[in-house]
Amino acid sequence: MNDTAIYDAFATLVGQFAAAEALPCSYPGKGFTPPTGASARWLELQWFPNQTENYGMADEGPFLMQGFGQLSACYRPGQGIMVGTRITDAIIAAFAKGTTFAGMRVERKPWTSAIIQDPQRTMHPVTIRWRGFVSG
Repeated sequence: MNDTAIYDAFATLVGQFAAAEALPCSYPGKGFTPPTGASARWLELQWFPNQTENYGMADEGPFLMQGFGQLSACYRPGQGIMVGTRITDAIIAAFAKGTTFAGMRVERKPWTSAIIQDPQRTMHPVTIRWRGFVSG
């Protein structure tokens, strides 16, 4: 397994979730223009692969790959936070502990971070932590 395959599988799950919720989604490194209008809502994905851990002395020994995706529920300011919390509840349910992709597994219940507010948008980040063992 490699980083590209892991990201691709995770991004596919995000795309399926976004389609089911009828929300446009921004992906890292791709152009994106958020929807306009006072009631606009969308998702933003960030990707954070982390350090691998060796579990064998031999060069071909097993290792642990790990990281997290952060999927943020975004919307225009002035609507109150319930708009975002409804979306984050759906994200947490869709990426529940035990969700698998590309040999990786969501290792704990996803969680929300502090709400981020700026003049153009309000964001509710949800962290989805994953890990998986790979043979060398």
